[in-house]
Amino acid sequence: MEKIKSIISKIKSAESFSDIDNFLSKFRRVVLNIITAFFLLVIFLSIVGSLFDSEKIDTENKILYLEPSGVIVDKAITRDDPFEDLEIFASSTNQIELEDLLKIINSAGKDDNLKAIYLDVDGLRAYYTSALKIADALSEARENGKEIVAFTSGLGTTGYLLASQANEIILERDSYGSVRPFGFSRVRQYQKDFFENIKVNMNVYAAGDFKSGPEGYTRNDMSETDKLAWLEFITPVWEKYKTKMETGRGFESGKIQYIGDNYHLLVSENGGNDNETALAIGLVDKLMSKQEIRNYMIEKYGNDDEEEKDEEEKDEEEKDEEEESEEEEEEEKEKDYEYPDGISGREYLSTLEDEGTKSKVKDKIAIIHVEGAIVTGNIGFNTAGSGGIVKNINKARDDKNVKGIILRVNSPGGDVYASSMITNALEEFQSTGRPVITSMGDIAASGGVWVTTTSEEIWAEETTLTGSIGVYSIVPDFSPLEKWAGMNYDGVSMTKAGSVYDLSRGMNEDLNKQFRENTDNMYKNFVTKVANNRDMEFADVLKFAGGRIWRGDTALELGLVDKLGSLDDAIDSMASKLELEDYRVFSYNSEVEFEDFISSLEDVLPIQIQGFLQDFNGLKRMFLSGQDRYVVAYCFDCGFGRFE
Repeated sequence: MEKIKSIISKIKSAESFSDIDNFLSKFRRVVLNIITAFFLLVIFLSIVGSLFDSEKIDTENKILYLEPSGVIVDKAITRDDPFEDLEIFASSTNQIELEDLLKIINSAGKDDNLKAIYLDVDGLRAYYTSALKIADALSEARENGKEIVAFTSGLGTTGYLLASQANEIILERDSYGSVRPFGFSRVRQYQKDFFENIKVNMNVYAAGDFKSGPEGYTRNDMSETDKLAWLEFITPVWEKYKTKMETGRGFESGKIQYIGDNYHLLVSENGGNDNETALAIGLVDKLMSKQEIRNYMIEKYGNDDEEEKDEEEKDEEEKDEEEESEEEEEEEKEKDYEYPDGISGREYLSTLEDEGTKSKVKDKIAIIHVEGAIVTGNIGFNTAGSGGIVKNINKARDDKNVKGIILRVNSPGGDVYASSMITNALEEFQSTGRPVITSMGDIAASGGVWVTTTSEEIWAEETTLTGSIGVYSIVPDFSPLEKWAGMNYDGVSMTKAGSVYDLSRGMNEDLNKQFRENTDNMYKNFVTKVANNRDMEFADVLKFAGGRIWRGDTALELGLVDKLGSLDDAIDSMASKLELEDYRVFSYNSEVEFEDFISSLEDVLPIQIQGFLQDFNGLKRMFLSGQDRYVVAYCFDCGFGRFE
């Protein structure tokens, strides 16, 4: 208390507030200098660390610890900041490029230097097509004689698909996750009664009988058309998953389905213990603690480092056994928790030559990525910002050495206006006489189809989710809620339009009609663009449009795509079309500005909340923007962001 009084008396005795101002100015300078010194120290340490990390990585007699954690993407989004590689500044959202992971697995499967692959995919998220590709690569590595040991604390359907390709699966004994390959489910929230109860009118305008995106606002349950479209798409994919899992585990056909249908009975037979059930029914081979798996790996593959150290210790003992200190014994005990000597997936990738790097080659094929929800603005994680994509297309347009563009689409669609910006830029590129070929990845639906409508050729994977040719718009009307709460709006306008377009007084018949007509016209425009690109009649496209989703193989039968194949197949087709023998394939880096990163609050939130925000990042920008953009071509049916 006395200290407080002393401080107050000093303040009172000050000749003027300038003394306080001088003190605060000095304080700010001190704080600023401390912060500056800290960042300079961080930069210095990162530079020094990079110098020491540049030594050559040895792979001989090592185990490849393949523990990918994050989301599988076509093209990772990088940050334009100096702290990107520092863990303390890193985002918790790790992006793993599919081609990098496949390159690691394919090379490791043929690498005689590597003893084995230790596989942990607990933290990996991948969509159907990507997951099947990874599973195929793991299966091929195993067939080539590379032993794969999978360790897990718990897996769902896609994770188990990957782990089932290993020689053996070891489940952590005391984990709560267990192994549950129960197939795919699609459950969403239906809020019709909710909005009625809170007196908010959700005016929904959907064009297409199968365009179920806005059903959450108009229904209390799943429509029959939505069930039909989803089941027809996913059932063959589930069959592929089951076959792959059963083959990998040596199960008889039908066992995975039996487990899923009867799991409640199987777990009861094992006292309700999920992990013991997984072992009893053959989903895993062993139950072990993390310490036990470490010892098991050393018994199986040895530990070169420990063997060398044992020999050194024997020599020391021969010279003078009494000189062994308690400190050395303690260090030896700590090493009991080290795994056998190995390298990480990232380290192994750095040892592989990049065959695509041909800096002296003049002719180039550019890959333009459309990945995530299509919106206006910059490119971001799970966000295909049309502004950034158009910039990349224009770079390719201005580069005379770029002979063609591969449009790589991995998107459930988005804003119609943003999609049109992309096609406009592609048409300008094509006006120079250079071709555009589309390669569809996991998803190319709705607006993801719209952006392909200038392409000379469209490729899709067999399990690509495409179609969903339809549009909708949503206009919420809060006036009933406001009136109920006692809030009323009234006034005058110089024209009738001034009153019609004022939603503060609620939806009116004239505006309702315009929204409906606008949505219908946008749908007709969409179908027309597809018909022109596919060289089909408008009526023929209508038969498979209507907002319905299709698999890639079905889309080929319908004429929505030209060929089935991978991104590499599309590139080969482009090279053949252009008669290129020596060329370089590249893609433009997509960077997030450092200022945007600093201003973002998402990275400091709990990871569960981050995941939610990231999955709906594109939707936030679509529906919460201040711009008057309400018509979208987005595929909610795609389950984009849900990987089980």
